[in-house]
Amino acid sequence: MEIRVHAACARAAALADHARRRLLYVLRSHQHQVEHVEVRLGDTRSRRGAQDGYCKVQLRLVHAGVATVVDVAHDIHEAIDRAIDRAGRAVTEHLAQLRGAQPAAA
Repeated sequence: MEIRVHAACARAAALADHARRRLLYVLRSHQHQVEHVEVRLGDTRSRRGAQDGYCKVQLRLVHAGVATVVDVAHDIHEAIDRAIDRAGRAVTEHLAQLRGAQPAAA
């Protein structure tokens, strides 16, 4: 499983490390089925001056397509945690659907 983290904000190294650790923990049982993970982290600025952090996780599964999850929160660590947790659930659900769609062995 290849993990790439792109952080366009302050504290980029610490946030990238946090995202990698969370991914390895959440995807530990599916590592052999996840080909590539790309995480994008950044800050948003609204018209009212509020600043939120976003986390976009894109997972490419072996023989199963791509799943994308995006989360925005006031605290970027919260956005990372929620996005990666949702990505882990999406992988589990997608792989379960694939197992259910496969024909039974004769």
